[in-house]
Amino acid sequence: MSMMEDFWLPRREGGRGTEISTLPGGQNLGELTDIEYFQKKLYRALGIPESRIAAEGGFNLGRSSEILRDELKFAKFVGRLRKRFANMFNDMLKTQLILKNIVTPEDWEKMEDHIQYDFLYDNQFAELKETEMIQGRLGNLAQIEPYIGKYYSTEFVRKRVLRQTDQEIEEIDMQIEDEIQKGIIPNPAQTDPITGEPLPQEGGDPAADPAAQGGGDLGDVPVEDDLEQQAQITDAQYQKDTKSAEI
Repeated sequence: MSMMEDFWLPRREGGRGTEISTLPGGQNLGELTDIEYFQKKLYRALGIPESRIAAEGGFNLGRSSEILRDELKFAKFVGRLRKRFANMFNDMLKTQLILKNIVTPEDWEKMEDHIQYDFLYDNQFAELKETEMIQGRLGNLAQIEPYIGKYYSTEFVRKRVLRQTDQEIEEIDMQIEDEIQKGIIPNPAQTDPITGEPLPQEGGDPAADPAAQGGGDLGDVPVEDDLEQQAQITDAQYQKDTKSAEI
């Protein structure tokens, strides 16, 4: 039976023949709507954002407020997988070290908490979010700085505003002290908070102090020794000029 042939069938009502409509064949073969539907379902099952696989979409690394929800979900999904792999690596390492008699089970319990794995992150979303959080904390610090010592303490600001833990505070204080000793940063106790210049040291070299050499500011009050010395110089010059005039 060929598709190009016509067929007539008898019809009970009326004298006309049965109407036969020919369906067009092969016209929906170019539509991929059904395939794209199953493709999206597959991507969602894998947990991979569609924007990473779609060819027509571009990648835009903007602010954290512009990050897609799928990217955040994917980052959390990868983090969970890495935790599972870290536990698996710990079990494999424990088995290898104990069977090789390198460590004992008691030694492994002591060193297990100090083992960590550094994974390579392929996105910067966590870094962008952390950067914005630091900028917000520094902005709050600039606003609250005039009230430090009056309504807020330094410890309160470091723990509640900057969100620093006790361990971070101890490490930062040690780093600052080490950099001051190495001369990387100036010592705040020896620096003028207004001008930022170093303060004159007590008992230092008087030659380094311009005021001690008589070269102080115009508003400095001269001491009595300077007045007597200037008077003697003036008298000697006056007598010299008088003798010159007499001659």
